[in-house]
Amino acid sequence: MTTKQTTTPKKELRTFKSVQPMTVRTTADGSKKIGGYAILFNSPADLGDFVEVCSSHMLDRTLRESPDVLILRDHKQELLLGRTSAQTLELRVDAKGLAFTCTLPKTVVGDDCAENVRIGNLSGVSFGFACKKDDWQVGPDGKPIRTLLDIDLFEISPTSFPAYKDASVVSIRSCPAALKSKLRSFDDEDDEDGEAGNDCQCPCEFCRDGDCDLCNNTDCDDSECENCPMQDDQRSDRLRVKKLCAHRMN
Repeated sequence: MTTKQTTTPKKELRTFKSVQPMTVRTTADGSKKIGGYAILFNSPADLGDFVEVCSSHMLDRTLRESPDVLILRDHKQELLLGRTSAQTLELRVDAKGLAFTCTLPKTVVGDDCAENVRIGNLSGVSFGFACKKDDWQVGPDGKPIRTLLDIDLFEISPTSFPAYKDASVVSIRSCPAALKSKLRSFDDEDDEDGEAGNDCQCPCEFCRDGDCDLCNNTDCDDSECENCPMQDDQRSDRLRVKKLCAHRMN
């Protein structure tokens, strides 16, 4: 077993299609609730370069510390649906995984979410986390297996994209050096810290930390900026508006 404590955890996102559809119901006072599973335990997910597994105890510490976990629509903070500190989001762990129930706000965003869950447009659930401790092993087929042992949970999101999100440099940074040769996404040469090299020259704070998948530079066009959301055709309208406003102010 090769277990590694992540000293500087970075935020990662994972999205999967629920094994059972999310549900929506209307309560006696007219409010609407959605529910389902945000995380499934011991359910291997193939990320291409490696397989990832959520251990059944990876949430023990973070939930014991009572974090303020948010529930967002497609990870957008401006589309807030609920949070644990307001008791509009309830989380519970069982043998299957992390189940949730959210009392939706009586807003356009809340009503839109309820209707899209009802008709099946929102079929995936995603979670945002930072890995504190993981375990890497080699599977029977030679592919590395990453088991998440301890994470900080930040948010969950009903999402339009049901496919489990591909791995990023953030995910594989904690992989032991002995296994890095088995990861196709790593460059042939590692940097001095034993991490994958990153030639991105984008000046944003995330890219400087090696987290190109969180890039917030609306003018980023660096071809070495890996998984850059600013170069994604699915970038949010909010970012397009931000770029337009910045242009008009110049």
